[in-house]
Amino acid sequence: MIIDGLQINDWSREVIAEVRSGGVDVVHATVGVWEDLAGAMTRIGAFRHLCRHNADVIRIVRTVDEIHLAVADDVLAVVLGFQNSSMLGDDPEMAGIFADVGIRVVQVTYNIANHLGSSCWEPRDGGLTRAGYRMVAALNDAGVLVDISHVGNATGRDTVDASAQPIAITHGNPAAFCDSPRNKPDDLVAAVAARGGVIGCTLYPLFMGGADVTRTEYCSMVASLAESVGVEHVAIGSDAVLGWNPDSLGWMRNGRWDRATAPSQAPSFPPWPTWFDGPKDFGSLSDGLDEAGFTPDERDLVLGGNWLRLFGEVFPS
Repeated sequence: MIIDGLQINDWSREVIAEVRSGGVDVVHATVGVWEDLAGAMTRIGAFRHLCRHNADVIRIVRTVDEIHLAVADDVLAVVLGFQNSSMLGDDPEMAGIFADVGIRVVQVTYNIANHLGSSCWEPRDGGLTRAGYRMVAALNDAGVLVDISHVGNATGRDTVDASAQPIAITHGNPAAFCDSPRNKPDDLVAAVAARGGVIGCTLYPLFMGGADVTRTEYCSMVASLAESVGVEHVAIGSDAVLGWNPDSLGWMRNGRWDRATAPSQAPSFPPWPTWFDGPKDFGSLSDGLDEAGFTPDERDLVLGGNWLRLFGEVFPS
């Protein structure tokens, strides 16, 4: 079973087919980033509409049992998630309400600080706020996996310590491999693993060193991480961005707070490496893990087994 720990696609039947062409069985799909409550519900409704009209190829899942059933039925199993908590507002009750409509992963912050804590891009990280501690507890109670991929390091460490359940870095790499604020220092990665969490190594070019990084270099990083924290805590979160128009990245990164003032200033999607140009290339990634020295059982843990274990611990049964 291949599980991708995060994709932020503009979904369509064509995108579903491309994802499936790489052998991907399960995807954690982002359905909210900058939205408020109403906007997030609209995004969830749109994804439900997509699944209803493409039920032969895609299905929303909420439990591990439902994941197994979708895989047995040969349809793409989708775990819905938010890459921010702004849509929850200041009411911890919203954690359970969103869980009731299918949300199974929530990231504490995205690219700017919010009322729960700081993002990785802030010049000062004050850690998890009082509201943040309460919301983490509410997400635990609701069976929602807490994600710290875009979260500041102090806030991220507070979240690890505050959570009664294991948490995840759904899409990020060790900072030692690629020096970016979006990647995580060794001590934070180790803390996530020590509490039973999972680190989804990302293939997004800006956070792996660019399109020129070789498969050998990337897979050697994954192997080194597995040796350091234990192979049972290492997975993949590609951060795939299929289906978007070229001008969509500015909104995806910045929302409304830092819009480009001219089309020429809008960021463009970076080129991906030739050996992994998206989810269709999970076969190439699998070959690279074999070459890096993973046994077949270890490779299968990295490509999906570890996410499945974590989902089983956190999601409702």
